[in-house]
Amino acid sequence: MKRLKFWLTTLLLGGALVFFSYPFLLNGLGRWLVVEDKLAPADAIIVLAGDTSGERVAGGVELYRRGYAGRLIMSGGPLAWQLSNAGWMKKQAVTLGVPAAAIIVQERSRSTLEDARFSLPLAKARGFKTVIVVTSPYHTRRAAAVFKKIFGRAGVRVLVWPVRRSDFNPDRWWTRHEDTGYVVWEYVARVMYLLKGY
Repeated sequence: MKRLKFWLTTLLLGGALVFFSYPFLLNGLGRWLVVEDKLAPADAIIVLAGDTSGERVAGGVELYRRGYAGRLIMSGGPLAWQLSNAGWMKKQAVTLGVPAAAIIVQERSRSTLEDARFSLPLAKARGFKTVIVVTSPYHTRRAAAVFKKIFGRAGVRVLVWPVRRSDFNPDRWWTRHEDTGYVVWEYVARVMYLLKGY
């Protein structure tokens, strides 16, 4: 009887602990995905495709306006018939006041890994030594791992910056359908990229 009481008490206390602590644990999973570097002047701002709200372009343009770099690289492959993500992002940036001549488009990539691989030659051809990669907060850890490895081999410094005005909120992400999808996908993708050496 004493043993049964012990196990019931342990079970109840354990259940209460999980119930009251799970929000903090889940918040931690969301926050872990978000990384950022201290901003410094750079040669270019690389904006990655992948959001539907335009938050990444807006974030890149904001840094451009603040004078962190004089060039933008829009990175993103095919979107629809004869239209690329990068091309569409350029149109958005021009609408926001960025001169078309300040924008470079990289229209081949279909993944974060390809974003880095196909953007690097554009940066090297122009002698860029430092770039700022702008993306959504939940995507920053994976983007940082990939870009810093690929660009680092070529001697190009990478700073990663999560957009400030984002639809994604790392706190209580599990209560929102879209944020749940982002977080689950990022953890799955993180494992896949780790297996590839990133």
